[in-house]
Amino acid sequence: SDAPQFAQMGTELAKYQHKLYLLIGTRWNSKVAKSMTEIGKDRVVIKFHVNPDGKVTDIKIVEGNPESQLATISKEAIVEGAASSEPFSEAFKKEKPNGFDWQLAYKIY
Repeated sequence: SDAPQFAQMGTELAKYQHKLYLLIGTRWNSKVAKSMTEIGKDRVVIKFHVNPDGKVTDIKIVEGNPESQLATISKEAIVEGAASSEPFSEAFKKEKPNGFDWQLAYKIY
């Protein structure tokens, strides 16, 4: 399904994912609103690694066209959202010292 896969509720990972998801989503929504007419119906799935400093690396389009407008917007939203996210807390760093991989799907109907 295209619903984001969050870790088990209440875990440090889930808390972090929810915050990051909102930061990315806010940026994604405003970018899509600006270029809605150019995008058309489309879907991409993006995989990336979230590092303990909060930055994302290894961004890959795993489904959909990597050259598409939607892919570009979605990648930008992920990078910008992560750039404004907090570094991992000490407790979370112990749990995930190397960060974590995550995948999100973005779709325009």
